[in-house]
Order: sequence, then C-alpha cells, then structure tokens
Amino acid sequence: MSKQRNSQPALLILNQMAGPITWELAEDLGKQFGAVALLTGHPDTLAKGSTTNSADSAGVLLYAAAPYQRGSFPRRAWSWLRYLVQAFFWLWRRPRQIPVLLFSNPPMLCWLGWLMAVLRGQRYAVMVHDIYPDVLIRLAGFSEGGALVRVWRWLNRRAYQRAEIVLTLGEDMAATLGSQFKPRKTRAGAVEVVYPWVDTARIKPMTKAANWFARQHGQVDKLTVLYAGNMGLGHDLETMVEAARQLQDLPQVHFIFAGSGPKWSVVQEMVREGDIANVTLLGWQPEEALPFMLATAEIALVSLEDELQGLAVPSKSIFALAAGSALLVVAPAANELAHWTRRFGCGAVVAPRTGELVKVIRQLAAQPDVLSAMRQRARRAAETEFARSGNTLRVATLLQTCLGLRSQTR
Repeated sequence: MSKQRNSQPALLILNQMAGPITWELAEDLGKQFGAVALLTGHPDTLAKGSTTNSADSAGVLLYAAAPYQRGSFPRRAWSWLRYLVQAFFWLWRRPRQIPVLLFSNPPMLCWLGWLMAVLRGQRYAVMVHDIYPDVLIRLAGFSEGGALVRVWRWLNRRAYQRAEIVLTLGEDMAATLGSQFKPRKTRAGAVEVVYPWVDTARIKPMTKAANWFARQHGQVDKLTVLYAGNMGLGHDLETMVEAARQLQDLPQVHFIFAGSGPKWSVVQEMVREGDIANVTLLGWQPEEALPFMLATAEIALVSLEDELQGLAVPSKSIFALAAGSALLVVAPAANELAHWTRRFGCGAVVAPRTGELVKVIRQLAAQPDVLSAMRQRARRAAETEFARSGNTLRVATLLQTCLGLRSQTR
C-alpha cells in the first residue's frame, strides 16, 4: 500500500553504505510496519528514488548523506565524521518516539544511538556487520592499550548495553561481541544472529550465452573465476593473483577481479608486472550489472584473513551461492565461511597459500561433474538458508518484539 509522503515513518534506518542487503531489509520492513526512512550515502541506493521523497512501491523514504570514502584511514575517518554529524541533526529533527536501527557503518554509529537514548529516551537497535575497534587493532596496528581504543571500547559497551537488541551475521561474531559487553542488559538478553541474505529471485544462475556480461568480457567459453567486492586490507588478493599467473597454462580458465579498495592498485601492479594475460581487472560495477556479473562465474573466490576471524562475514559469499557459483574460501580453516562451505558441500576451503589454490582450481577444471554438483548445492543453500524472505522476516520479528513496532500487514 502506498504511503503518504507527509506521514511519519515507523522506523529510522541509518547506514552510510546501505547496499542491497540494507535496501532489501528496508523494503521488507516498510511492507511489514509502514514506511521506513533510510539515511545513506550509497549512490546506488540513492538512485532508487529521490533523496527526500518516498519510493512508494517499496515503502522506503530515502535521504542523502555523506558518502563513504574508501582508501586511507584518514579519508575513511573524515567521511565517517561527516556522516555522523549529518545523522545527529537528521535524528534530532524527528520525533523521539520513532525507534532507530543503526548499522555499523560508520563503526561508531551505535554511539549516536546511545546519545539519543540519553538525551531524549529514543529506542534503538544495532546491526553489527564489522566489529570495531578490533578491525583496526588487527589490520591497522592500533594499540589495544592506547587511549583511542580504550575510549572506543568504553563507548561501545555503553551503546550496546543501552540498545534494545544487538544483531550480527554469524555465531563467531556473536561470541566476539558477547565478550565485549553484557548482552543480558539489552531487552533481547543476548546477541542475536541473523545470517546475511540474498534475493534469490534476482541473483540466480543463467547460461553464459544469454548473459550480456559474460559475452562482453569474453567469458562464454571460459571457466570463470571471480573475485568481486571490496579489495580491502583483510583480503588475500595477492594469493589469488599469483594463482592466476600459475594457471596461465590452462587457456580455458580466466580470472575476473571487480571492485575497489586499498588493494585494487596492488592487483593492478601484480598483473602488469607479471604480464598476466588471464586476468580482467574491473572497477565497481553498477548495481544493475551485479546479477549478470555474478552469474558469469563458475567459481567465486572469497578471502577472510586470519586477523578478521570472528570480526566479519563477507556477505558477498551469499550472493555467489545464489548465482550458483562454487565457493573457494581462501582462509584459515576455523571461520564462519569455512563452516558454511563444508556444511553445504558447496565448495572448498583453501589455506592462504598459492599452491593450494592452484591445485584446487586445476582439480575443478579437470572434473566438471564435481564442479557442477558443487554449484547446484550452492544454489540450494542460498534458497534454504540465506534467502531474503526468511531472514528479513526474522529481523522484522526481533525488531517488533524489542522496539515495539506494529505490523501493518493482515
């Protein structure tokens, strides 16, 4: 049902990088509870509707804010600060009775929820996709005993414990978070796990001959190995590029790297210096290209370095499953993605060593029946465990219980 543009939303959602997962959640919550308002700097999401008017069919009111800046930590921190200032005034202008859902981008956004709760009793929930300051400690060399980290942890504890509910993407992350504050002080009483989700009607397998992305990049007759997404410090792209170099003797195997981040230039330099002919390097692809890019790959590469165990779950892995790609997890054995891959039989876990990755890809290239079976199980896992409909409904149920939202559906 269409919402009136001048009516108050049932829920306020804040996420500077509100990609497909956040947008889909906003859509489904809007259908469940009435219009929701989303403050984001994500250009693809903002393109879905005007910045101050509702996308009536989805029940989502979109508002523009400072975009996230990738690259150096100072650039990211400056973009976080700009968003936080805008978010403060955006929230302050809205009735305090409207509850808030805060994502962890910026990673200190939960502090704003705590501040609003203290100043005017506003209720809020927190969805944690990346655990800070732990990421900075493990990847950027921040000191656990330093003043910045100690203040950050103090603020996190206050913000998490004042929240009505804290949600995250996996059991390992829930355990990490649960050790950093007292979940029993929240209304939910525990850190709730909701797996990342994917719209399996939108992201799905398709034949390469019917796929314009595959045709455009010369992949119709290739076995395509895809890495797509953030090329950040926590991703072992060096191992993947070196594997591509060593697999040049297999002309049917081709690698595509698509995305952006600090390591994009690392990939570019390795490809140029090694004269690696079986690699295509692309930037961020527009959202409308995503289903076609993902469906191009028989094999999807996902990396999670040891330092990020228990701190993050690459949600792009779930999109790869929906596209029917076998998943190769380049990571130590003990992590959430490795557990899912073994549980569903949808790929393989590869130690972060080039020789291991080369061996597995050679085996799959030589055994198309084995690869096909993995791909079928990948799609099945997406449909049964990570589908949008079931997982966003679980979020809606939890928010309804903890934030007092009222269902508009009959």
